[in-house]
Amino acid sequence: MRSSIVILQILSSTILWHVAVDARAVLASHSHPSDVKNFESKLDTNIGYWSPSTSSIDWCERNYVITKYIAEFWNCLSSFSMCILGGILFIRGLYNKIESRFLWSSLGFAFVGLGSAYFHGTLTHVGQMADELPMVYSMIIWWFILIKMNELRQLKSKTSSIDISIIFGIFYGLLWTYVHSLQAFVLIFQVHISMMVVGGMIKLIYLYRQPHHHVYRIKCLLLVYVSLIISAFVCWIMDQQLCERMNSISRFNPQLHAWWHVIGAVHCHLGIVCAEAMRLLSIKYQQHQMKNLQSSKQPFKPEDHLHFNFYLGLPYVDYSKEKQTNKAKIQ
Repeated sequence: MRSSIVILQILSSTILWHVAVDARAVLASHSHPSDVKNFESKLDTNIGYWSPSTSSIDWCERNYVITKYIAEFWNCLSSFSMCILGGILFIRGLYNKIESRFLWSSLGFAFVGLGSAYFHGTLTHVGQMADELPMVYSMIIWWFILIKMNELRQLKSKTSSIDISIIFGIFYGLLWTYVHSLQAFVLIFQVHISMMVVGGMIKLIYLYRQPHHHVYRIKCLLLVYVSLIISAFVCWIMDQQLCERMNSISRFNPQLHAWWHVIGAVHCHLGIVCAEAMRLLSIKYQQHQMKNLQSSKQPFKPEDHLHFNFYLGLPYVDYSKEKQTNKAKIQ
């Protein structure tokens, strides 16, 4: 469906320019931030290539320790796990010709990783915007996928409801961009994105409870999906609460924020795969309903229409049978 494409195109063409202008306008006020959120009694004053830091938060990892060109080396490096997994999902989606909503969701996932790497690598205000704003944009597309899970492209008379979702998504993205680019509200952003993520998880679980989505393999993936975000959150909290001890008392810092990135990346991967699986089952179910409308109705068995492949321990929806069916129809 082209709705998610429209959302991303408008956001990317108008918002990025706006953020760049606003970032330059507020850069002077962020050159020596007086209220930088940090997790030690003293702010890290190490100097590197991107100094001075202009972000409103400085994470636990000591700055410019590995190299003077990367502020938080391990946090930056671990962010590329999102780029890799998002890129794989995007390439597989292109190959299997799946709906564009999932392509843009995967691409947004990868861009979140790039933005995170830019932020942790530079600790600048622009980098912080490049990290936090794509999260919101990706969640807008993610919520679009969840809300439209059971809808198929049918009559043109139904485009009004789609237009409303597009308009709301664009308006929401523009409004948040304007407010957040003027002042990086750390706590407000964290509460905001947490509500979007937790709400999305609840919605995804609710969708699974629908009979045509009720497949044991999806249930297993959802259990791992929820477990991973809990584990990632524990790493995120411990990195902040034990920061002073890990950096001063212990000689070895486990870099728990970097593990938050890696575990969170797998969590997001599983979420997209579960959504792809449920969307495939929704389409199959509605096709089954239409096919048996005037004939003797046969029960829909979702487990017969869904298969997974595993590569390096990670699941992917198997579309090979779909491609074979389409070829048979063409012939």
